[in-house]
Amino acid sequence: MTDADAQSKPLVVTARPIRSARIANVCAVLVVILFVIIAIVEPHDNAGATFHWRDQVFTGVLGVIIAAGLHLLARPRLRADAQGIRFRGYAGNYRTISWDVVIGVEFPSNARFARIVFPGDEFYALYAVQRADREAAVQAMRGLRKLFAQTHPAA
Repeated sequence: MTDADAQSKPLVVTARPIRSARIANVCAVLVVILFVIIAIVEPHDNAGATFHWRDQVFTGVLGVIIAAGLHLLARPRLRADAQGIRFRGYAGNYRTISWDVVIGVEFPSNARFARIVFPGDEFYALYAVQRADREAAVQAMRGLRKLFAQTHPAA
């Protein structure tokens, strides 16, 4: 690819949590396995309590519910291009923010997540760009800052 090809291709920045997603997915699998084992052992090692098949099923379902909650840590996404930033956090739907209303893109040294700044010291945390992801976070921030510079030539 030549420099002319790279400049004619529009810049698109995508990000998602990597390290926390892996940890969350491993923990979710372990929780399901643990709760299934507990459900199997419940009627045999019950310390005098009476457990029925419904209790075993609910124990397994409870493990799946907890695992689904852990999986929320893998949910954040980010996609930014010249038109704006489209992102979602741990819960809720995607938000689309136009570059016109953004006055800065920053990653403070004491913060775990990157953020986009609005007038009046308001900001949104970009949970898809996390400090724990190291090089992937650096690449995402470089891309976001480049997009910000393209859309805000006076800044």
